[in-house]
Amino acid sequence: MAEATRLWYLIRVSEKYGLEPRRFLTCFLDAWVRGKSSYNGMLIQCRRKTESEGAFLITQDQKVIAQLSLGEPLLKHLPDVDLECFPSVPTKKIEAPRTVDIQIKDIRSGIKCVNLKAKVVEKSITKGIFSKFGNHLTLSTATISDSTGSIKLPLWNSQIDMVSVGDTVEIENGRVRSFRGELQVSVGKNSKLKVLENRSK
Repeated sequence: MAEATRLWYLIRVSEKYGLEPRRFLTCFLDAWVRGKSSYNGMLIQCRRKTESEGAFLITQDQKVIAQLSLGEPLLKHLPDVDLECFPSVPTKKIEAPRTVDIQIKDIRSGIKCVNLKAKVVEKSITKGIFSKFGNHLTLSTATISDSTGSIKLPLWNSQIDMVSVGDTVEIENGRVRSFRGELQVSVGKNSKLKVLENRSK
């Protein structure tokens, strides 16, 4: 991500969450020096720092908003950025990925977002992992199946206890991704995971 693109992205984040852009940008220099900074409920943490750049995590109420790296020259320049050079509206409209109702056999790499119903047929043992920013996460990979096929469904943190083997689940706006050459459906911040039929009932 080019420096100008990073700046534009951060300005867009500040507008989306109702923050004064210059004060928001200054928080990154403050976090680079002190380790963290906050502004109007937004927490900016410098999770990794070298002489030439810092890796930052932006959260609000423990929800991850963004993660990105900023170089030292840009960080020192942030308080003096000419905001007039960064229009708030992109010149080309970015369309949201189209979500389709689908059966598992029809899921392919060209499809980005799907709605589907399936049964949980397998669930791996929960394991702990660390993200590249040092956050501790828990992961269990479920296998879900309908009458046409099966696919993997990664479950993170609180999602793990939501479902059990034998449950029928509904996924809205699930993201189709490839992991180690295998397609998966993941439930992200813009997705919904619901249990329609619980095995205990």
